[in-house]
Amino acid sequence: MTRYNTRALVESALLAVIGMVLVLLGQYVPFLGIAALFLWPLPSALVVLRHGMRWGVMASIITALCLSLFMNWITALSLWVLFGLTGLTFGYAVLKQFSPAKIIVVTSAAFLMGILSEFLLAYLLTGSPMRYLDEMLRAMQASAGLTEKALGPSPFTDMFKDFDLLKDQILKVLPFTLVFSAMLQSYINFEVLRRVLDRFGHHLDPLPPFSRRIFPEYIAHGAIISYTAAVLGIRYKLPVVEQVGQNIFAGVSFLLLIETASVVSYYISRQGLPKVFSVLTVFYIVANPVLNVLAVFFGMIDILFDFRRLRYGYLNDM
Repeated sequence: MTRYNTRALVESALLAVIGMVLVLLGQYVPFLGIAALFLWPLPSALVVLRHGMRWGVMASIITALCLSLFMNWITALSLWVLFGLTGLTFGYAVLKQFSPAKIIVVTSAAFLMGILSEFLLAYLLTGSPMRYLDEMLRAMQASAGLTEKALGPSPFTDMFKDFDLLKDQILKVLPFTLVFSAMLQSYINFEVLRRVLDRFGHHLDPLPPFSRRIFPEYIAHGAIISYTAAVLGIRYKLPVVEQVGQNIFAGVSFLLLIETASVVSYYISRQGLPKVFSVLTVFYIVANPVLNVLAVFFGMIDILFDFRRLRYGYLNDM
């Protein structure tokens, strides 16, 4: 027992230091930082898989304490909450043998909780998270001003000139942006960590091929409800209902576009055509405003009616 605890202590401490190095690379090294960003949850997840949740929590705390030696404690704490929680959740989900889709969902939830915790921390320290948002927007304005001086005026830089309008637009899409970033980060983390963990003896089943993926039916139900809420909010002048409906529908619409892209890829692959045809077709659909809207509603219909019979198969195959 003592020997096991010694081994767990040494491995946890080593992985905690590796976690610290990955975070520092992500913060201070421009090019390596992009790769390190998607590996940040790995050390905590590995400790959970090898020695359990208790050692994983201890290792993540050690990582935060080590980070406080190289950066202010506020930044170290926020990074620990964000990526430590994600790594612990990912490791726990793999340990409990969750399905790939469920791993991505619970990891997205943990990542989103980490982001919200950062806003809460900003509120506790400054009295208002809006101050943090204002500072970020002013930094974006300054960056846009430098871009305009270097490359000349453009519609992209013009949108940063009106501070109040920019702030209002960002606040409207902030919920969707947070959820989308959490889902994207979790998906990339899954694909990266799945390949890395396989080298450590922890096999994770991949997601189904892109052409055979279909979202659960509640995604389509959410699209219908959120679209109805947005329309009713506009009709009866209910700004909260309108904003909530628009944010949910914006997030769900992205998933519906993915659903349509999967359908397109499925039928093109059945014709034996190269994958590049699928990519070009999907790009054309997304770039065309009319087809983009139609693709959203087609994705909703495919989820409900399952044209490819991925859930239950064809009747003559049963």
